Amino acid sequence: MNYLSLRYFIEVSNHLSFSEASKTLHISQPGLSQQISSLEKQLGFKLLNRTTRKITLTEEGEYIYKKLAPSFEDIEKTVNYIVENKAIPKPKLKIATVPSAASIYIPKLLKKIVGQYPETEFYVHETTSSRAVKLVNQQNYHIGFIRTPIHSDIIANEGISMIEFMRFPLQLVVSIDHPLAQKEAIHLYEAKDEPFIHYDAVQAHSLQFLLEKACLTAGFSPKELCKGSELLTIANLISNNLGVALMPEDMVSLLGKSQVKALNIDNSELTSSISAVWKNTDASILTKHILKTLENDDDFNNI
Repeated sequence: MNYLSLRYFIEVSNHLSFSEASKTLHISQPGLSQQISSLEKQLGFKLLNRTTRKITLTEEGEYIYKKLAPSFEDIEKTVNYIVENKAIPKPKLKIATVPSAASIYIPKLLKKIVGQYPETEFYVHETTSSRAVKLVNQQNYHIGFIRTPIHSDIIANEGISMIEFMRFPLQLVVSIDHPLAQKEAIHLYEAKDEPFIHYDAVQAHSLQFLLEKACLTAGFSPKELCKGSELLTIANLISNNLGVALMPEDMVSLLGKSQVKALNIDNSELTSSISAVWKNTDASILTKHILKTLENDDDFNNI
């Protein structure tokens, strides 16, 4: 059994016509018919029902056609690319990530991967955690970096796996001109009268969940100054002493600290982390290597 015989069968099945298929394949009808007959003999069953008026697929033929047709399309695209470009395609890595991970983890990751896979083309798309999971689940992206904790049903899709990195405590971020800036640590209840910058529940669900839980645990409901998810905007609002914000320590490290101060929160066990997600069935050799790097490299567990 060879590739051409199967290719001929796929083309006949596409058209359900020997004459049309022979034109596409640039082969005579008798030669095409002979190739199909030879394939049927090798398989031990009929693939096509032939009459003088029409051609139909047998049950076995329809099964094989549905299984093989998508694969042959990919094979042809690959072969055509190699023929046209005289080279194999460059490996690609598509990453969907929340903005904080894009700043903290992605540069370190790409620096390591480029050294070992210099031909790799990288695509980095900043998005929300739930959207990153969806893109990975749909196999549009190879790896996602998300903010955790996250609702379990968001990552409960079949075949989605996750690695959680180092956990960071929450801190209260205030302007250097704020009275609380004189302290190094506070009980969160001390900020009960402060206007809090809330996070957009869609764009930053995990952070908004942590804000509400931390404040309720401390005994109050946080007042809302505004909602947002852009780190630069939040930092500017805080530095102008318009409000305060709760954020994990790894995010605080991205702020320009000349105009803001981060206070530790006493008696709080709430933490946040960055996690990597991927689709088990879509793990290429490159993806598996990256996951191994993320799991075993201290650079990604001691940031």
